[in-house]
Amino acid sequence: MSLDDKIREQLEHENELLKAQINRDPNLWSMLASAYQGRLGGWMIISTIVAFGLSALMLWCGYEFFFVESSMATKLQWGVGLLLSSMMQIAIKMWTFNEMNRSATQREIKKLEIAIQTLSLQITEKQK
Repeated sequence: MSLDDKIREQLEHENELLKAQINRDPNLWSMLASAYQGRLGGWMIISTIVAFGLSALMLWCGYEFFFVESSMATKLQWGVGLLLSSMMQIAIKMWTFNEMNRSATQREIKKLEIAIQTLSLQITEKQK
């Protein structure tokens, strides 16, 4: 077997390992589902309910602000409601995605811990 064949074989092996790793990585929906099952799953459920409520409030305030004829003071109140509800909605979504990111980071740290432990066992076995 020539050196080129060995290199090609090694690259194909590494390519298969990378494909397996990519297939194991969760997609957005599975990451979101795992955030609901984590330590803060109850808070995630509460934040989702609040987010749906804020969406309804935002739609209502937007409708009243843009389509209903009323005085300027009333329009200002609906506009402030629209801005506040959309800002709260953004804050809840940011928290949700940060929770998903924290969960993914913890998963990667656990993988690294296992890899380090496996390598240290291999090194100690070779030294014996």
